[in-house]
Amino acid sequence: MNAVLAVQAAEKAAEAATNPVIPAVHEMFWGAISFFALWILMRYVCLPPLMRVRAQRDLQVQADREAAAAAEEQAEQVRRDYDATLGEARTEAVRIIEEARAAAEHERGQVVQAAESEVAVERQAAMAELETARAAALEQIKGDVADLAVSAASKVVQSDLDLAANRATVDDYVNRSGGQR
Repeated sequence: MNAVLAVQAAEKAAEAATNPVIPAVHEMFWGAISFFALWILMRYVCLPPLMRVRAQRDLQVQADREAAAAAEEQAEQVRRDYDATLGEARTEAVRIIEEARAAAEHERGQVVQAAESEVAVERQAAMAELETARAAALEQIKGDVADLAVSAASKVVQSDLDLAANRATVDDYVNRSGGQR
């Protein structure tokens, strides 16, 4: 047991002689070789594909931005075209409404003129009919007046007067006095 304790004490003494913060030279050599090997592996093997992917992503982002700007410009052009088409449609609608209004006014004028001419024709026909009826009534009255006048004169004179002979005189008087209006 003493031997075991002696070995343990020797190991502890050897451990106390080495500094745990500063590694041994052979550890520094292998650490540097590992570091540079890892650096070369990363620099020339792993990093170039990552850089290509990054460059492709940058190009894709730039292409997407340009596509978005082009789409925005196209949308603006479509909106301008839509506004222009809408303005043309409104102008066309106003023109059609004005044409319809003018056609309706023209049609109304023709209908009114036709109605007025029809009324004038009917008025002329009514006036002619009235004049014919008036003339017929006047002729009938002339005969009746002549009969009455001769009958009244025969009563005043107290003798029979010839109706045919005196009728011409009465008709002449009625024409002169009653025919002038």
